[in-house]
Amino acid sequence: MKPGFSTTIVIEVPPAMVFGFLADPLTASVIDPAVMRYDPEGGTMGLGIRNHIHLRIMGVPIQMTSVTTAWEPGQRMEFRSIRPGRPVVGEATHRFEPSHHGTIYTWSMHFIPTGLGGRPIAALAAGAFQRNAREQQRRVKIVLEAARLS
Repeated sequence: MKPGFSTTIVIEVPPAMVFGFLADPLTASVIDPAVMRYDPEGGTMGLGIRNHIHLRIMGVPIQMTSVTTAWEPGQRMEFRSIRPGRPVVGEATHRFEPSHHGTIYTWSMHFIPTGLGGRPIAALAAGAFQRNAREQQRRVKIVLEAARLS
């Protein structure tokens, strides 16, 4: 079984609004506590785009590149890390489901060991990214629900 997590929150705005907000690379460093920079090639996120990300997880600076593997506006976006390729590769899925309260937003990740030390690092990464995902979701909810009220 691959280490991973899934965390869900209800945000009281339509799915297209949540998707659009998260699809804007300029919001990444504002709402995601781990992201210092998020640079999709060409400046816009989308299917097949490589994303260059500068993170700080548990105090450790990390530079990584992911590729967007699924892009369904208002419904789903998926990413797979491609650099570094060792000792783990991460796969992330963001789902946006309509509900009578707005959007059920779920962020899931799995970590695949690919090299020496990969198993313990995958388990550590799952825990660290889960804490980060919950905080990111909380921040998205606050910003978007405040925008809805203004």
